[in-house]
Amino acid sequence: MKIQVVCFDIDGTLYPKWVTDWKLVRSFFPSPALALRYQRFRQEVRKEEGVLTVPQNEQGFRRRQAEWIAGEGKSDACIERICDRIERQFYASWRKSFAHLTPFPLVRTVLEELKRRGVVVAALSDFPIEGKLKALGVEDLVDFSACTEQSGYLKPHPAPFHLVCDVLKVDPAHVLYVGDSCRKDMVGAARVGMRSCLIAPKAKDQSKRSRLHQECPEANAICADYVEFHQRIEELLA
Repeated sequence: MKIQVVCFDIDGTLYPKWVTDWKLVRSFFPSPALALRYQRFRQEVRKEEGVLTVPQNEQGFRRRQAEWIAGEGKSDACIERICDRIERQFYASWRKSFAHLTPFPLVRTVLEELKRRGVVVAALSDFPIEGKLKALGVEDLVDFSACTEQSGYLKPHPAPFHLVCDVLKVDPAHVLYVGDSCRKDMVGAARVGMRSCLIAPKAKDQSKRSRLHQECPEANAICADYVEFHQRIEELLA
């Protein structure tokens, strides 16, 4: 079934994961306690099945996040203060931190080739995208981008993946999702019926590639880098 849309994760997929981790370090301040609660919420929300975000959009997600971090029984005023603290410590800080990024080699070449073939290019990230695509030099090649929070959930919940399909009016079977995480990206894509490709630098070693195939059967393909992705593009889109 021919692929019509290729949707990319961003952090760790279009540029190295260690860069993300390094830039996130500064968001531990001024309140490490808030940072730990924030991380814990995001870990917990990924595990949940059947728990609804109300409303199922970014506003609902941010409210649910603040309520969880504040703890049970807190007043609306307290929850609003937590929302403001989260905005300042994390989201506002990230807009500055991620203003300069260097993509993996051949990322732009791959996106240009996809566009040349008439494929729609999308991006979906658990973290706010803001100016990341511009910093990576590919903003002009991406037709649609979204933060998973806009769906009210985080990957691997089906909602973010359905959001892409709903906006682009495409059946999930015609979408190839490209990411660096088996648990979040490959599993999430498989749940809704998308094809998937895992970007894993360790796959340059054949024994490790074989192990990855065993550990992540949800991935339909594994590429060590965008050089390999470019070489296999015909196969990946078929």
